[in-house]
Amino acid sequence: MQTTLSIALRAHAVLLSASVTVLTAACLCIILLLHMPLDEPGPFGLRATVFGIAVLGALYVRRKASCAFNAALQARQIGLSDLNANGVSVSDDCPHAWLVQMYAELCPAAARRQVASR
Repeated sequence: MQTTLSIALRAHAVLLSASVTVLTAACLCIILLLHMPLDEPGPFGLRATVFGIAVLGALYVRRKASCAFNAALQARQIGLSDLNANGVSVSDDCPHAWLVQMYAELCPAAARRQVASR
């Protein structure tokens, strides 16, 4: 498996897992605040809805990461690097460095191509 493909697959899995975790924690807090019983696992439709909302959240974060990457690219806060696997280094003073790094891991080939073409 190519390095860029494995990085992208890992980044997508982490992003989706984080979205599901955050949404599940939010739902659990709401259930506890409303004093609803926890003895039922819930219907399949409810679990599918939670997963669907988590996917939409992951797509939203991915879009924000793309916008942050483009803004950092225009501000010249990104450069090419051979030190990490995705080939992109982010400046320390970048305001949304974690989003820029996330985009570089979600789309490593596109990120390197964009940085090289500027």
